[in-house]
Amino acid sequence: MAEAELLKIRLEILRRLSMKERQQKNVKSMLMNYLQLDEQLQQSRRSRSISVNGEASSGSTNDQLAIMKEEMANVYRMKSKNDQDLIDANRKLADSESRFHLVQSQRDKLKKEVGVMTEKMRLLEEEVAELKDTNCAINNERVALVATCSFLTEKKKQLENERFQLMNKIRDLQEKSAELMNAEIVLQEERAQLRIREQIARATADLNLGDEKAVPTCASPDDDEFMMTDVLPSEVKFKMTAHEGEVRDVEWMSDDMFATAGSDAKVRVWRVSQNKIDASKVSTLTGCLGPINRLDYDSQRQVILASSNDKTCRLWNVESQRLLSTFSGHTDKVASARLFQSHNVVSGSADRTIKQWDIGSMRCLRSYLVGSTVFDIVTKCGSSQCSFISSHFDKKVRFWDARTAESMHSVELGQKVSSLDTSLDGLQVLASSQDDTLSLIDVRTYGIIHLYSAEQYKTSCDSTRAIFSSTGEFVLAGSSNSSVYIWNTKTTKLEKVVKTAREDSNQIMSLAWNPSGRGLLACDRQKTCTLWR
Repeated sequence: MAEAELLKIRLEILRRLSMKERQQKNVKSMLMNYLQLDEQLQQSRRSRSISVNGEASSGSTNDQLAIMKEEMANVYRMKSKNDQDLIDANRKLADSESRFHLVQSQRDKLKKEVGVMTEKMRLLEEEVAELKDTNCAINNERVALVATCSFLTEKKKQLENERFQLMNKIRDLQEKSAELMNAEIVLQEERAQLRIREQIARATADLNLGDEKAVPTCASPDDDEFMMTDVLPSEVKFKMTAHEGEVRDVEWMSDDMFATAGSDAKVRVWRVSQNKIDASKVSTLTGCLGPINRLDYDSQRQVILASSNDKTCRLWNVESQRLLSTFSGHTDKVASARLFQSHNVVSGSADRTIKQWDIGSMRCLRSYLVGSTVFDIVTKCGSSQCSFISSHFDKKVRFWDARTAESMHSVELGQKVSSLDTSLDGLQVLASSQDDTLSLIDVRTYGIIHLYSAEQYKTSCDSTRAIFSSTGEFVLAGSSNSSVYIWNTKTTKLEKVVKTAREDSNQIMSLAWNPSGRGLLACDRQKTCTLWR
């Protein structure tokens, strides 16, 4: 390509030089004519001088002079014409030279461009060669990948077949597990009824022997008999380290047993000693893969339910310490889960959904799309067995009927609602919100009955829990300054403030009032659990 361009440039230069030579040919002929005329003029002068000196008699001098003048005039006319032609030729020559120089400069510029283009063409040829090599390598890799893909596709088909077989086995095992669990639940119900009959028999025997025994006039404040009213805590009985991380929730299981849930992904069951000065660990329930947020306990079936940050909730049998069910299907952490109706579980998650599960088959029966992060859920509210209540990030408390996909009603509070608790009769719900207030809501009318607040009370965090006392006489909540605030339910008066630690940086996470009416448990972020009586 470069040689062809050089050949074209050379031919163009030769063409322009031949053109210039043709243009200068006329100038050369004119100069030759001019020289010939000059030579003729000199010869005529010499001949006239000779003829005047040697041949004075040959003709008339005047005639010869006239002829000579005429010839001289012709010569001068030709000379002036030749001079003008010479000037025009010089002008054309100058123009030709300027054009020649311009063509030379263009030629030099084109030579430089040709050099640059040649270098660029060389680089492009090298790049094309590299791309060909790369393309060849990629093609070889593609062939290898196609072979690998075919192998993996065949392997995937085999794994799918194995998975299908395993799913069938899992389904069979789940059915067997459901049958075993149903049998165990029936057995537990029979045991509970047997215990009730024994208690009734003992109570009947005590009544029959009532005349023979003296009736005590007053009860000791440290006795464990059932209290008809709630007694405000007055002193710390013990303070213990319950978990390896912060203690997220605490739940009384009986008068002397309670369970704690921690960020170490464990549920621990404790028994309070007879003198109430310490507690011993009974068992540890494992299986969760993330921090546990909420606990729920069923005393009749002896099962405990935990919601976890690993996007699941799990159900254990407390006596056998066996994991009965795992409910997985949420796409974010499960903030709260509650036992619902006889064989169901309802759970709320940060994925903005609420799900209802069947305990036996571990299937999701229904999903409720809320549109806001769920912080807490409570059941056993109102007269209907199909109702539950949820609290949310969008400041709303929603009331649900499990048979419908939409909430029946919602109550909006001042800030996001972190926790819920229902009264003993299920007709009132206590909601704790991030505006540092507690709201008492009537379940039947959806109206706010009372608001509870205090000057130093600050809501701890999104998972803090406010509760009713055992008979509903008081409402209480933990604060971010290591204190528990207790209000009178009806008068909204702040009855008492108890402090769990000397430092003010310890946040109270959850509270539980003993079902006997005497005893308050509080757990915090410093791995500890404290009992007041």
